[in-house]
Amino acid sequence: MPSYLHPGVYIEEIPSGSKPIEGVATSNALFAGYTNKGPIGEASLISKWDDYVDSYGGIASESDAMGLSVNMFYLNGGQAAYIARLAANALGSALGAAQMLGRATGPAAGINVLTVSASSAGAWGDDVRVKSVNAGDNYRFKLEVGGMEDGSFVPGEVFDGLSMDSSDSRYVLTVVNAQSKLIRVDLAGPLKSNPNTYYRKASSESGDLAAITWTDVHQGMKLTLNIDNLGARTITLGPPPGGSYSTSTKVRDELQRCIRELGSENAYQNAGAAFAANKLTITSGTQGADSAVVVRPGELATLLKLGVGAGGTEIHGSFDVIPVTMAADVALAGGDDGDPPGLADYQAFFSKMKKVRDASIVVLPGQYLPKDGSGNVIIDAAIAHAEDTKNRMVVIDPEPGFELDQAGKANTLITTTSTYAAMYYPWAKVRNPFYNADTNPAAPATLLAAPSAIAAGVWARIDGTRGVWKAPAGVGTGLRGLVGLEYVVDDSDQDQLNPLGVNCLRRFPNYGSVVWGTRSLSTKANPEWRYVPVRRTAIFIEESLYNGIQWAVFEPNDHRLWGSLRANIGGFMNGLFRAGAFQGEKANDAYFVRCGLGDTMTQDDIDRGQVIVIVGFAPLKPAEFVIVRIQQKVAQQ
Repeated sequence: MPSYLHPGVYIEEIPSGSKPIEGVATSNALFAGYTNKGPIGEASLISKWDDYVDSYGGIASESDAMGLSVNMFYLNGGQAAYIARLAANALGSALGAAQMLGRATGPAAGINVLTVSASSAGAWGDDVRVKSVNAGDNYRFKLEVGGMEDGSFVPGEVFDGLSMDSSDSRYVLTVVNAQSKLIRVDLAGPLKSNPNTYYRKASSESGDLAAITWTDVHQGMKLTLNIDNLGARTITLGPPPGGSYSTSTKVRDELQRCIRELGSENAYQNAGAAFAANKLTITSGTQGADSAVVVRPGELATLLKLGVGAGGTEIHGSFDVIPVTMAADVALAGGDDGDPPGLADYQAFFSKMKKVRDASIVVLPGQYLPKDGSGNVIIDAAIAHAEDTKNRMVVIDPEPGFELDQAGKANTLITTTSTYAAMYYPWAKVRNPFYNADTNPAAPATLLAAPSAIAAGVWARIDGTRGVWKAPAGVGTGLRGLVGLEYVVDDSDQDQLNPLGVNCLRRFPNYGSVVWGTRSLSTKANPEWRYVPVRRTAIFIEESLYNGIQWAVFEPNDHRLWGSLRANIGGFMNGLFRAGAFQGEKANDAYFVRCGLGDTMTQDDIDRGQVIVIVGFAPLKPAEFVIVRIQQKVAQQ
């Protein structure tokens, strides 16, 4: 409660109690399976086909089920999709030993300073080539990453001005690992485990001072320098011993004395000044990746030729660990795509996906129900995962090359009656992207694409244009990217398949190929959830309410909370009713929301900390059978 301590006017904001509930996304797909590029065992969200090409390489081969499926998903209206590359025993490509060496002299001579590897495991990385080029300033370098085209190295990624200083904004690990789609870099073993052995103390060396007149240096002259990035600090020369700075030794000693008085840090307390071979050198008191001595322009700097602008040379602490210039680009090697994932790989991944609640359509490229009826344990695991999370459906494929022209065949094939599973048939014929009449005439002109991915794209398309409650089937679902179907389905075939929950892809005159069926595999076992849009609408409502009423947790469990819940949930349901999601001409025929003591709760429930809301709705079921009765009118006398 606010405190009113002095006379006056107090302005207070009163919460309205209205907390709108937003509908969740219903068309985010999850593609999990074997492919040859991308992170393994992790789901990455993409929004378009180009994203898949960049991160996963597109369609890698004629047998790339993942690439073909994702491509058909986007062709048919798909939007956001989680892509999960699963594989066993995959190996990453990397540079061989001694290919990223430090300089030939100095503390890092002869050791590797950087390891370079492909951004993800797989043989694809063996085609990546890397080249290191010095920037010419003893401190920075450039990495070029690319591949071979027509026998020549062509860089696709160029990272310029890189540094081996971890405090620098262009630190190689930070820049490359954040921006490159092809490689990852890390410090090599020796440098990573004991860096100060190989980094040096930074220094600023003057130009040739053979012609200097030392007596030109006098008391009161100032020199500004920044050591180890601690900030610019200025020294002022004191009275010279003997009345003048007549020798290099006097100047050197005074510089060292003044620098050590600049601060208590080791960079200053252990700093050194030396004169040899007609050059004056100022050295940092610390050794490390960020060690630096920078002299700012000024009268004394000009006289002593200190600083890059005055003819001096500044050597950074990372000087010895800058990768040497390669005479040519070098290829990564050793990549392996690994083995196709097994049940354990899928199960481990599905465990991770329990925490990702916005994936609502599961597609398993390369997995199908075998014609012998033996089932598929990976599909079973995916369905178990969907039933556990209760917020996604699995779209299943039959085995390609198996014609379902009899109900008995479909009965043998189908091994689940889950309300969270749907099957589509037959497979689609699509153009082979690797076929070329001139360069690759032996390749087949068409390939088979899984109907599950096509259906997932149609689901997403209809969700966006009509809503999740609209059946994703009918003449408005024209399929894209198809040149035909593996098998022709006619009415007599579908008479046997439809009652079993097998949704068909069919071709009709004037409409082309369309989805002709909208049933789940629970058609007979659980007719209440017979239709795909009914199950998906329920998922949509459940997830939206789950997210939208989290605010109620820990609120006082009284009539004010119950009223707010009824109002907020009722507002959400009424919005769906007005959008056409439910049956019923009036709202009270279409849905109800109940919450209250003596209605949905007892005092015992309240004492246990429970608030119970009951929401009901009349699902909009598709007009699956449109019956037109015709009667001949008999002439009346």
